[in-house]
Amino acid sequence: MGYKKLNPESNNVYGRLGTDAIYVVVLGSSRDLRAESLQKFNRQIIHDLSADSDKRIELLNILLTPNGLFDDSVNEIVSKMSNVWLFSEDYGKLYVFENQPMDFDGLQPVLDKQILQEKGRNLSRIRKTFGVITPILILINIIIFVISVYTRDAAGNSWLEELLADNLYDVIVEKQYYRIITSIFYHFSLIHLFSNMVVLVALGARVENLMGRIGFLISYLFCGITASICSLISCYLGNYYTYAGGASGAICGLMGVLIVFAFFNKGHISGISLKDLLFLSVLTILNGYVSDGIDNAAHVGGLIAGLLVGIIAILIHKAVVKDKPM
Repeated sequence: MGYKKLNPESNNVYGRLGTDAIYVVVLGSSRDLRAESLQKFNRQIIHDLSADSDKRIELLNILLTPNGLFDDSVNEIVSKMSNVWLFSEDYGKLYVFENQPMDFDGLQPVLDKQILQEKGRNLSRIRKTFGVITPILILINIIIFVISVYTRDAAGNSWLEELLADNLYDVIVEKQYYRIITSIFYHFSLIHLFSNMVVLVALGARVENLMGRIGFLISYLFCGITASICSLISCYLGNYYTYAGGASGAICGLMGVLIVFAFFNKGHISGISLKDLLFLSVLTILNGYVSDGIDNAAHVGGLIAGLLVGIIAILIHKAVVKDKPM
């Protein structure tokens, strides 16, 4: 709106020369501020400007508050002064009390619009950082784990494990094919859950931002299902287990997708390098071979599925994947 700093060395006093008045906006913090100090500061500004101009001086104070719960000093300022607006930093909201000007130089609608735009940008940044589907997947995994913990018997077994986890007999003989999907969301211990969710946070939003929500969800489930099937095949071939589950196969699929995207994007994608992705995937597979209780067939199957998904995505779009939704 044409406001400029009245003092180049100060970041909190701005002015605009109107046809019949000089409009001044003072930005400040409400922390440890008293009405008397702010009034004195306002009088000094008006005195200095009046000495150089015969125009009337219109002045507004916009005070930033940490939250919408105003303390005694803020309430005192509002009650003693008639040119104060408050902006709460936690809610991102502008407060104008009844004894204060409803508008000042047409600023209120402009500020309201800017506040809404900034909230939209903040929401967009949050979505880009954490995604939308990714937090939902994490929440589902956590809820299922919490239920399984609270439904365990004296021996430490949960009926939820027997219902959701992969089991060769139940899938092949009992035809409980749903386990191929539900096992993706079932974890056997807190460490198992935590380690998988940490990697899902790191990789999930990246793939979600690149492929879009629907594409990401389909890819995640496809890689997870492929991992479950590979796990069952491995069990059938002799690597027997009673129950298997976890999101690691689907997460390895996300690694595969990012490896392909990074390869076709000059070795980097969404803030991570191809070298780092290859190192992480190799480390995951090697750890599966040297550690007990890890279903490495699911890891390898998920990774291969992810590589396939990435290649298909590249072929469909016929272009190098960039850091934006596809």
